Amino acid sequence: MYESECVTVARFLSCVSRDVWVALPICVFQVRHRWCELVVKHKYAQAYGDVEHFLIHDQAMGVYLYGELMIQEDSRQQALARRCLSLVQNEMDQSARRMVL
Repeated sequence: MYESECVTVARFLSCVSRDVWVALPICVFQVRHRWCELVVKHKYAQAYGDVEHFLIHDQAMGVYLYGELMIQEDSRQQALARRCLSLVQNEMDQSARRMVL
């Protein structure tokens, strides 16, 4: 990705982050999941709170995101994944917990 494309992605993410997250109905899990994927992929730290909220409150859909956070080799993202997992692992479905651990 060219530097100008990175700036464009960062600008786009900063413009829509709060508005998109708040405006999405609770039933639109796939859109919120995709938003979190974009945040992780582009390391958009300003929206890590959205990712944390998703991992805590939408546990079944969050399993894939744990993997994405860990393979990025970014210490902040890995810490986010570990922190969220420590908060919810006792509440998670047993099969989902096995996949994440």
